[in-house]
Amino acid sequence: MTKVGNDFDLLLVIGYFRSALPMLSIVRHLSPQLRIGLCFQPLTPQMELKTGDAQSTFKRLCREAGGVNYVLGSQAQCRLMLVQQYPYNDSFVSLLRGDIESEDTWGMLTLASVGLVAHDAFLKQFNISHLTVPDKELANFLLNARHANSRYQGLQMTEVGLPFKKYTVFEEFVVDWVVAAPTLFSFHTESSKQGFLQGVLKLMEQIPDSDVIVYKSHNGNVRDYFTPRLHAEIARIISWVPNVDVMLQGLIQTPSQRLRYHLNKVLTSLLHLRVTRRAVTMYQVTSLADMSLEAFLPGVRKGIIGGLSNTMWGASYFGLRYYNCVDESGRSGPSTLFSASTDNLLELNLQYFGLPYCNSDLSSDMINAKISTINERSSNIVDLISVRLQCSNS
Repeated sequence: MTKVGNDFDLLLVIGYFRSALPMLSIVRHLSPQLRIGLCFQPLTPQMELKTGDAQSTFKRLCREAGGVNYVLGSQAQCRLMLVQQYPYNDSFVSLLRGDIESEDTWGMLTLASVGLVAHDAFLKQFNISHLTVPDKELANFLLNARHANSRYQGLQMTEVGLPFKKYTVFEEFVVDWVVAAPTLFSFHTESSKQGFLQGVLKLMEQIPDSDVIVYKSHNGNVRDYFTPRLHAEIARIISWVPNVDVMLQGLIQTPSQRLRYHLNKVLTSLLHLRVTRRAVTMYQVTSLADMSLEAFLPGVRKGIIGGLSNTMWGASYFGLRYYNCVDESGRSGPSTLFSASTDNLLELNLQYFGLPYCNSDLSSDMINAKISTINERSSNIVDLISVRLQCSNS
């Protein structure tokens, strides 16, 4: 029986839009039968700056789809609370749990955060009774590698993949190709970023002019790291000079380290400009370009061009070819772009679902078969909740 007033059938607790898109599928397709509440933990000022308006856009989409804002600090009841895996601060959790009486509390695991201490804390904070997970085999692989099995002992995981093919959220998005800018961790040097963009351009040369190619900057960051403003403007001004990239490569040999730094940034920006002159930007196709790429993948006809990224998993899940344009030989030695270690993050993920360097060959068939079969064998989070709350979903 559907609740009324300040009570809910389902309350969604959300920390961060980037991995919360399955919740938009839930709201869009179950709100006609269920009263669904939305509870967002406020972002830190640093995250607000990084993501721009993306979190606010996601909130708006959930409300427009039928979700109802829950006002933190007010008493309410819910039949099921679904909590996105995310680091929540104790004051937020204490206030929420003190005011919400829930019959049951589930956790929605994200793709690759299981086993990370800060991301696992929500299990005890919310007293989670059941877990949904996109890829159970990947989750177990990460738990073993991170020596974190004990935190999940006694908790049942139900594999649910991603809901966006059956329960779409962006039906109007239909293109042939997406160039997905990978995480900065894909690159150790500025020249490796240039190698990536050169590989993308070579693939584009093999794609018919009639095909629609979209360029999407990296999820979760409002600024594209390929194009610092000053260097991008210089690249735009000199882009029409014949053989300008050859000229820049010659000038980069200068003994001045400071000048080399800036010339390399200009060359990267120039290559990026050429990519976006062939591909339309995501913002030209949809006003919702800030949302996570995985939710758009059912609308991609032919394939994804990218680098070392978790999008490899999403592309394989939806049966799309993924062209990895990062030559890992360029990632040897210490990085000059970042100081953080990625051994327990990206590098670990790639051990499970990584795809080899495509060498700019459009004829290669790049799909991870063990991931593409998840779609055939798994539950779906929308259907799972529908059954749990005994609503009629068509």
